Amino acid sequence: MRVLIVLAYPKKEGFNRAIAREVQKYFQKDSSVTSTFVDLYADHFDPVLSEDEIPRKFSFDETTLRYQQYIKDADRVVFIHPDWWGGPPAILKGFLDRVFRPGVAYGFREADFRNADTPGLFTDKRFDVFITTDAHNPDADNSEPQPVNSSPAYLSWPPALVWKEQVLDFCGARDIRIHVFWNLRGSTYAERKMYLDSIQSRMV
Repeated sequence: MRVLIVLAYPKKEGFNRAIAREVQKYFQKDSSVTSTFVDLYADHFDPVLSEDEIPRKFSFDETTLRYQQYIKDADRVVFIHPDWWGGPPAILKGFLDRVFRPGVAYGFREADFRNADTPGLFTDKRFDVFITTDAHNPDADNSEPQPVNSSPAYLSWPPALVWKEQVLDFCGARDIRIHVFWNLRGSTYAERKMYLDSIQSRMV
């Protein structure tokens, strides 16, 4: 099995990087797994989709082409990012703009969009998206400690909804797991440890 892990987090230390380490540990336990770790900030990835790149429907940029090959080859893909202004950091949004292109994430005819005749190409891949946020779980009583595991209704939360419906569903993915770690700023050390300890079971 081939796994792609994508981290969008600028700090050399911090909770998002700790999540990435736990995810890597999970896959390292299985010798049949080949995992590739992409650190978008360390790679100095250029997130800007240029005017010239749009009509070509492909990129000449070596880093973008490498990422596209990673995603094509992967059986499982894991994204890890903080919630910034209701979405991922710009560098990860740019990754989606430049990497999830026609022929990689979805089929196409002439137009650069998907329709009923141009299905998504990620039907055989599992996606896990880890999001850290200072927001409180909208489905929980905020007077109580925030639960480690998100309830099914968490997908009503806009950042999670965008990942599921506007990105991964659109690209044909059927196995989508979105893991939200709520109220990070207000959490205790014990609560953050519980989050990290839950990652191994979330990845099964």
